[in-house]
Formats: sequence, structure tokens, C-alpha cells
Amino acid sequence: MVFQFWNNTRLFVQLISLCCLTLLQINSQIFTFTVICMDDIKMNHTGENQHWIDSNSDKNILFSATAVGALFGIIPAVPLLHKFGVRKIQTLCGIFSSIGTILFPFSVDYTGYFGVMICRVLQGFGISILLTLIGVIPRSWSPEDEVGTYLAILSCAYQISSTIFLSSAGFMCESSLSWRFIYYLFGFISVLFFGIFYVFYTDSPKSHRNVSISELQKIETGKKETAKEKVPYFAICTDLCNIIAWISFLGGNLGYTTFLLYGPTYLRDILKMDAKTAGLSNGIPYLFCAIIKLVVGRVSDKLPGIREKTRFTCWLFISVIGIVIGMLVMAWTDDHLIAQGGFTFSIATSGLVIMAAIRCLQLRTLQHCHFAVSVISFLAYVVQFIIPLGVDFICPDNTPQQWSKLFIVISILMILTSIPFPFITTQNAGKYTKKHSKIDIISDDKL
Repeated sequence: MVFQFWNNTRLFVQLISLCCLTLLQINSQIFTFTVICMDDIKMNHTGENQHWIDSNSDKNILFSATAVGALFGIIPAVPLLHKFGVRKIQTLCGIFSSIGTILFPFSVDYTGYFGVMICRVLQGFGISILLTLIGVIPRSWSPEDEVGTYLAILSCAYQISSTIFLSSAGFMCESSLSWRFIYYLFGFISVLFFGIFYVFYTDSPKSHRNVSISELQKIETGKKETAKEKVPYFAICTDLCNIIAWISFLGGNLGYTTFLLYGPTYLRDILKMDAKTAGLSNGIPYLFCAIIKLVVGRVSDKLPGIREKTRFTCWLFISVIGIVIGMLVMAWTDDHLIAQGGFTFSIATSGLVIMAAIRCLQLRTLQHCHFAVSVISFLAYVVQFIIPLGVDFICPDNTPQQWSKLFIVISILMILTSIPFPFITTQNAGKYTKKHSKIDIISDDKL
């Protein structure tokens, strides 16, 4: 008899998916922290030219390299995901990410700057469909009345990765294990978990041997069943609701990405923390962020009578207002403790932007949400590419005054891009979703 996980196979699918998404994000993020504790390669450098680790411009290029890999990866990933499904494509992304992570220390020691950049690009390939999967997996595996919670949990991959990685990396950096061990540890753990994912995951609950009939009915109730059909790219891309959701995410993601890439650098260079303290101070706010997302997602699912648009609009503005308040506090204070408080508050409230944008697009594009959310992925990596260029331009000397200017600029952009969201977005599906749709045969009165 097949074990059916107490009619909760979907929760185990969710768990292994969350672990894999978290590892993809960790692998892409490792360099943003280890860059502050790679002093040994400076001491071992014997060449006449400046080592790239001493060049802010060279390091900023490496910060952007994952975005380059992700941008190149997302272009073929959308049609490949549509053709081959989540299981095969996510496993392929996991392979790229694992290779780039495991080979990174070797590249630093023996191949030079070009080899290091290749590893960063491979890590970027790994995260190319991360956001897309956060939107697609809940659509396949979550019951309608649990979608907010399911989405919140999977999107916590960003916060869990930062909490686990940053909190542990600070200790490993200052121990005898050194920064190299961090890459080997997470690289080989990734190989293990993506092997498990490939064996256990299926693209549909209907084809999973461990899903019981009662659980399948729970998952499918109230959903629409659609055959694979051509994605109406033009209709989706010209839909004003989608455009505004994308723009709002683009602006809201500016603050989050800045902290993701430069949080450790800001804490060490501006707030003068050592590696261990910077790791903890950078990791703990993401734990708060994950808790807030889970609570908000669960409460939203359980509150009756609230329109979906009201829910995702509130999610967006809680995040935007929280990030802006924190950034302005950081910009206008010289007190390190107050600045750290603003830093923590911004990160803790930053996680709901992605939930708002993805939920809006899920409802609007339905069976085509893999493409709509892939645009979010594309925009996220555009931001990840641009932020290092902006930091290099506004903060060339890495002074507190320059960082204050950066925080003010980002705050203004976030506010401007969020204003149209409540007026133009809608919870109703677009006309392009209804061409080949039919109501699922499983309904409440048949259970």
C-alpha cells in the first residue's frame, strides 16, 4: 500500500520545494557576504596589479553577474517550463547553481576574475525561475482556501535563506573553516536536495502516487481545469492591470534588493560591525520578515468577506511604507543604533511586495501565470543588475552621506511606482484566460 502522508502530501511537496528554492537563493547570495571576509586572498596576492577584491567596481560587477545569468536564463526558461514542467527545469537550475557554488573557491584560487564571474553567472542561471516557481507551484498544489498561506511559505525562501546563511556565515568566516567551507557546504547540500526534489515532485497532484483521492479533491475543488494552450503574450503584456503590477513590483523590489546585495557591506563599512555581528544583524531581520509574511498570509486566508484586491493591495502598501520609513530613518540619522533599527524595520516589512504582485497576477492571468510571474523574475534581475551600478555611481567612496542619498532616491522611486496600484489593478481574470477554460468537474456539491 502506498503511503499517503496522512492526506497531506501537498505539505511535503511544499517543504521540499521550499528547501530547494531556499538553496538556490543561498547559493546566489553567498558572495554578497563572503566578500567582507576574504582577506586571505589579499595577503596571498603576489601580482603587481590590484586584486579584484580591492576594487569596488570589480566587486560590483560580480554582484551584477548573477543578474546577468538570471536574465539569460529566464528567456529560454519560460517556454521550457511550459513544455517540460517544473520538475525537470527546476532540477536543471539546481545543477547549474550547485556547480557554480562548489567551483567558486577553486576559481578564486586558480582561474582568476573571469572564472569567478562564470561561477556567479551559473548561480544566476540557478535563480532564473525562482520567482516564477513561487507563483506556479501554489497554483498546481494549493487548495483555493490555502493559496495565501502556500504562497507566503514558498516566498519565504528569500527570508529563510538570508536568516540561515547570514547567521551561520558570520561564524564560519571567523572560524578555522574559512569562507571556502561555506561554498562547499551549501553546494553539496544543494546536490542532495535537488536529487530528492527530482524523485519526489510531480507537476500535477493527479500524477503523484502519494496523493489520496480525498486530498486531490481538496486541492482541485473550485479550480478551473485547462489544457495546454498557446500563451497570449501580447494580450498579457498590454493588459494595464499586469503592467501596473509589474511596475509596482519593480519599485518595491528596489529596497529589498539593495539590502540583499549590500546589507553586509553597509553593516561593516558604515555601521562598523565585524563579520560575526554583521551576519547576525543582517540575518535576524529576515526571520522577522518571514514571520510577518506567514502571519499575514494565514490571517488573509482565514478572514471572511475580504475581497482579494483588498488583500493584495494591503500587502503591497504595508511593505512599501515599512521599507520607506526604515530607509528614511537610516538616511537622516547619524546614530548607529537608530540606523540599525531602521535597517531591521525595512527588511522585516519588505517581504509582502512579492506576495502582492504574484497574487494579483495569479488572479488576472490564471493558467498563464507562469509567464506573467516570469516577467516579475525578469524585472527582479534587471533591478539586481542595476542596483550595483547605482551604488557605484551614488556611493563611489562608500561614505554615510552617499548612502543617505541612495536611500532617499530609492524611497522616492518606491512611492511613485506604488501610487497607481490600488486604482488600476483588479482581482478579475482577463478575457484571454477564458478561451479554452472549463469549470472543473469537482465541485463542493459532489464531495
